[in-house]
Amino acid sequence: MDNHPRYRSLFWPILLVGVGIVWLLSNLGLIQTISLGSILRFWPIVLIVFGLDMLFSRRYPWVGAVVGLLAVAGVVGLLMFGPQIGITTNTETKSETFSTPLEGVKTAKYDFDTSSSPVVITALDDNKSDLISADVTYRGIMRFDVNGSDHTTVRMSEYTDNTSWLNWDFSFDNLRWDIGLSPEVPSEIILNGGSGAITMDLSGLQLTSLQTDLGSGASTITLPQSQDAYTVEVESGSGSVTLNVPDKASLTLTLDTASGATNVIIPAKAAVRIEVNDDGSGSLNLPNGLTKASDSSSFDIGAWQTPNYDTSDYKILIQVLGQGSGSLSIR
Repeated sequence: MDNHPRYRSLFWPILLVGVGIVWLLSNLGLIQTISLGSILRFWPIVLIVFGLDMLFSRRYPWVGAVVGLLAVAGVVGLLMFGPQIGITTNTETKSETFSTPLEGVKTAKYDFDTSSSPVVITALDDNKSDLISADVTYRGIMRFDVNGSDHTTVRMSEYTDNTSWLNWDFSFDNLRWDIGLSPEVPSEIILNGGSGAITMDLSGLQLTSLQTDLGSGASTITLPQSQDAYTVEVESGSGSVTLNVPDKASLTLTLDTASGATNVIIPAKAAVRIEVNDDGSGSLNLPNGLTKASDSSSFDIGAWQTPNYDTSDYKILIQVLGQGSGSLSIR
């Protein structure tokens, strides 16, 4: 029989309780805003107190509790009084407006590389004198580059500070990108999405092409009416995607979907042709009233179109290049 008392240190339970207290105080605004990355900056303290616990707690079990309490009290004190002496642990939240004038621009190309913040893209009012006006609340480093005069390229992207490589946000700050684009010039849009939700209402824009590589956030895209044909390429990830196609628009829409559900909403009585090269493992739902196209055998799965497709002035061509495990519905 083992007569030695079983070693039970209170160090780890107290440490977990302390982490919860720190996050609670942060959310209540009693200490500076923190993230998981800022807490991980205290890892040397964890090593020190863990070593002290191993050295003394087997002989004096109460030492583990004292060490844990002192560590938690020290971290909370640093977070509460650190800003007063110039010590901060969080990445500062900033709000800025980025813009460039419309004057002299004939065509525009926008290249957005988003992050975890929600993104809203709409058309500016006709009386606005800006090519782009973006109100952004963010952390890290924001890049806003404008190149060219008559044919202008605008690039926006957000980078995380290298000193906070694991800066996951657990606060309630209203991080957001609100972007307005001018409807006065033909525009090409490239968007690489992150984990944040994306809402794009492109009604009123002179869209020539849209290329998206979407991430895990839910996305809603409303396409514009146009007398000129334009192209839309959507490559989606695990987030759901909703595409609203207007009437009186001629466009080619290519889809390459993954695990997220994709819904394409087309107007009633629209002239539509759907070409499917890969239906994947997810369900595929097509609208009623389609007939098998005569050249259907040239596609891996098939091609279908409405009876009015060949004679209509406005045609919608949907090409399914790849489908993963997510459902795809065209209705």
